[in-house]
Amino acid sequence: MTSDPTRRRAARDPRPVTRRRSVQVLALAVAAALLVGLAACTGSPTGDSDATVDAKPVIYPLSLRYRGIETVSDVPYGGDRLQQLDVCLPVGASGGRPTGTATDAARDRADANASDSADTGASADASADTSSAAGASTSTAAPDAPTGSAEPDATPTAQGTRAAIMMIHGGSWSHGDKATAAYHSVCQYLASEGFVVFNVDYRLAPTDPFPAGLDDVRRALDWVFRASTLDTYDVDRDRVGVFGGSAGGNLASLLALEDHGSASYAAGDRIRAVAELSGPADLTAASTAADGVTEGFQRTQLLYLNCPNYADCPAARRASPMYKVTATTPPFFIGQSTHEFIPAWESQRFAERLRGHDVPVTLVMVRGSAHSIAQLDQAMSERVAGWFRARLR
Repeated sequence: MTSDPTRRRAARDPRPVTRRRSVQVLALAVAAALLVGLAACTGSPTGDSDATVDAKPVIYPLSLRYRGIETVSDVPYGGDRLQQLDVCLPVGASGGRPTGTATDAARDRADANASDSADTGASADASADTSSAAGASTSTAAPDAPTGSAEPDATPTAQGTRAAIMMIHGGSWSHGDKATAAYHSVCQYLASEGFVVFNVDYRLAPTDPFPAGLDDVRRALDWVFRASTLDTYDVDRDRVGVFGGSAGGNLASLLALEDHGSASYAAGDRIRAVAELSGPADLTAASTAADGVTEGFQRTQLLYLNCPNYADCPAARRASPMYKVTATTPPFFIGQSTHEFIPAWESQRFAERLRGHDVPVTLVMVRGSAHSIAQLDQAMSERVAGWFRARLR
């Protein structure tokens, strides 16, 4: 039987098979490109990251000496004795023309008190700045600065050159202050990393329950954004972040999430980055679940919220960052220990909520029970400072 040479050639010809394979490869490449494009549209925001780390049992900033870091102490931003802040200045930073007398500080507090007595607005409206920028200093003379305006300065100012961080201490909203050794050392540490740091005191519960503390830190932020403050401390108004631990982390988060309620926001100023360590994110009844906060901390929360119980506490939701996130929220750094008294799920769910609104989040889980700034060993301290440096460029 004679074979057909045409059929034999066709059977041996690899070109049809090669073409089919080329089409298949091209189709797979197109599908892969589409998946990459979809992931780019729906994936995590730029700069998003998670990490789980170990921490050494030492607050690194406490172990250092800070040569050349000056602190301007007890600068009033309001009329109450707790409405004061310290300013930690980087090496070579200017704190303005020194006055250096107790009379200057007393005069400025009188100005702040006079402004407060003239303020007839509601508690939330008290965030408008009514203070001066001068105060007594422990390690450097206090700078001369403006007084007596109930609104942010309208005076034009040259753009400052330094990034700034407003820091809010912890203490269950009921104790603690800016001058404690740990928080003062963190203020100095961040200044040694090149930031101007405003270390804030605020009114405390139960004498002044929520929202007094939030109103105070909002007022302090308005003070920071005053043209005269920016000029005095050489701060770039486009490079301001906030940092807090524990209760201070809760207030820092709320401040960033609700900064649209501040006078400085209306003037166009924005918080650019938020770092918080162990900040309670949910103060509602959800925090009382079996895996929630202890009964003792439940009482602390209710005392702060000025509520008899969680069933009758509308303030609980307002005081919870978990329910305040929007698409305009600035980037967050969240530090949380795996087995501390603030449950890890609060920070994890808060991070999920932020990411659900395309907010970049760096979530660092620290193995162990270290709470708040006790997480700041050398590695974590450098991580926080580096994160602020990248976000406040």
